[in-house]
Amino acid sequence: MITRPFLRPTLQPLLHGTIALAMAAVLALRATPVGAQDYTHPRDMDLPAPSFQRPDAEGLRLELDNELSAYVAEDHRAPLTTLSAFVAAGSAHGEPGEAAALAAALRRGPASMSAAGFRAALDDMAAAYTVTLGREETEITMDVPAEDAWRALDLFAAVLQGPAFGATSTGGPGRTSQAEGIDWASSIAGAIEAFDNRLYQGHPFGRPPSAADMDAASSGGAQRYHRRYVVPANIVLAVAGDFEAAEARRHIAEAFSGWSGGGRAEAVTFPDVTTSAPRRVLQAEADKLQGWVVIGHEIPIVPRRDQAALDVMNYILGAYHLDSRLFRESRELRGLTNDNSSFLEPGVRGPGSYTFRTSGRPETVRLLVEITFRELEKIRDTRATEVELFVAKGALVEGTYASRYATGLDASRSYAVEWLRDRDHGWSASYPERVRAVTLAQVQAAARKYIHPERMLVSVVGPLEEIEGSPMIESEPQLDAWGEVERIGR
Repeated sequence: MITRPFLRPTLQPLLHGTIALAMAAVLALRATPVGAQDYTHPRDMDLPAPSFQRPDAEGLRLELDNELSAYVAEDHRAPLTTLSAFVAAGSAHGEPGEAAALAAALRRGPASMSAAGFRAALDDMAAAYTVTLGREETEITMDVPAEDAWRALDLFAAVLQGPAFGATSTGGPGRTSQAEGIDWASSIAGAIEAFDNRLYQGHPFGRPPSAADMDAASSGGAQRYHRRYVVPANIVLAVAGDFEAAEARRHIAEAFSGWSGGGRAEAVTFPDVTTSAPRRVLQAEADKLQGWVVIGHEIPIVPRRDQAALDVMNYILGAYHLDSRLFRESRELRGLTNDNSSFLEPGVRGPGSYTFRTSGRPETVRLLVEITFRELEKIRDTRATEVELFVAKGALVEGTYASRYATGLDASRSYAVEWLRDRDHGWSASYPERVRAVTLAQVQAAARKYIHPERMLVSVVGPLEEIEGSPMIESEPQLDAWGEVERIGR
């Protein structure tokens, strides 16, 4: 049982590691005489030990007789309720096009009402509804005002159990909507798409369905996919919001207990994919004021023994924050860009990707590429410092990890995904201890194992003539120094 509802989270578990250190230093300075300077390192300040404890997973979990699992958490920060369903299947499962056709059916709503009627019901509740089809997993989420929570839950259950199969749709993996007026293809999204298309070319993660595939999916394939994968045993729900947990559990049982289906689908392990030398530089023309860059390669399934050291290494190098090596070299010291960050995205049972993304005015693009490669080589060739290790551990444990469970919404979703993938929460519970045990040698070993600059793909979208014709800033080479250039269309 939940011992207390989630209230507004305290600031401490959400503080970024470096921000927390800075605040601690400021507080120490305030206690010193005017004009004095306290150079005490935060490690020597005798600061209180962090007190964050994540909520008990078993206290949030509900399991119905039909094997449907749900994580239910009160979250009274706002009068809202969030309903999410995580399905252990994505675009790489089934036959080509089946998952995309099912996603289209889920977006149309339940078979018991028209698409227009479904949209009107969502509008009436001021509900936000999304279907995100990934390569290995699918997420369906509905956000509604708390006053409409149980009406929305019934509609949500109807969609999952009987979506509106029908017209052909070519919608594929990715987000269901994008802001109007933004040319996504001529921005970082275009650079990512070009990178992904080349990385997963010929792989189950990159198979584009043909027109014939979509016709077959719409005439029965999507229904077969639904019967096989969208069943209670293969789904985990996350329900969080401004409600009483006991009431929510009762409504969930009423909405889903009558749903029957097959057992949990057998887990599929997907083949590896490997980028190889010579490197390629994918270039796409865009009439824009800046260029966007994605550099990276695949990352294999990460063994559990490597997870903590890889996360620490990635945090030091370029994880999305203001004190990474990439950020300091690209923005803080040179002012070339708004951001240069790493994106560590391992797969669940198949290959993922490890990319480094940046953007800037045309005259900065070549230097940004060089700086990125320079930092990749550096973290492989030399060990991080004790201070970098200290900051990374604190940020990962007291920042990143704590934020995964800081609110009812965070905890319910994190636990749902853990249960979907592993049917276990013990490994995630040990994460802080494993991170604190990481050594400098392990950080360097992780860099050498998971970063291979010599075979990275480089994807560039932007005004190519300006990028190539701009004068050098720091003797940086042309883009073709990083691999064989290939012009691509969008």
